Amino acid sequence: MQLWGRGALALALIGSVGLAQGYEAGDILVRAGAATVSPRVDSDAFSVVPLTGAKVDVNNDTQFGFTVAYMINSRFGVELLAATPFKHDLYVEGAGLGRTDIGDTKHLPPTLMAQYYLPELGPVRPYVGLGVNYTYFFDENIHDGVVSPLIGGANADVSLSNSVGWAAQVGVDLAMGDTWFVNLSAWRVDIDTEARLKVNGSTVDKIDVELDPLVWMVGIGRAF
Repeated sequence: MQLWGRGALALALIGSVGLAQGYEAGDILVRAGAATVSPRVDSDAFSVVPLTGAKVDVNNDTQFGFTVAYMINSRFGVELLAATPFKHDLYVEGAGLGRTDIGDTKHLPPTLMAQYYLPELGPVRPYVGLGVNYTYFFDENIHDGVVSPLIGGANADVSLSNSVGWAAQVGVDLAMGDTWFVNLSAWRVDIDTEARLKVNGSTVDKIDVELDPLVWMVGIGRAF
């Protein structure tokens, strides 16, 4: 089937469901599901021996995420994103170390969005958003068995500064009746942190790390 034919069929199927009622002023929309944080890391290099030239990398993590939105009118809303703490492994790459797992950290990423809801297409309710993110890092942990031998048996610690940055969002709700819907949403978040490496309690190096993750969530929602 040609592409235009597939598109026509999709529109016909959507139309057959019937027009969904849009959101109204005062509605509260609760969405919940699996949220994945996928960092796009750009790191400066360490200058301290033996990590000279090594950079930081971070893996993905999936947790329970949820959002609460308040509709100001039928088109504009305000939404808060929250989640259970994300946990990420910390790696160094380069300096002859390959890719070495040196520790982990947790973070919470509350994000406040101003949203605009586009006109509905059948049961499909798309929206976009722009707002601000605050990322709180905690429980930073260094694997002593890996790092200590690299620095002559000394005790090492790492700390990450908290971050404030912009966030952009796209999403879509697929109505499953008057109140329930399926949700798919994604955020691009600006997260910049400073990683401080400490040896025997003293800071020996610090580097800037841009995480700038893509965050996406698949779940269900309800309008109240």
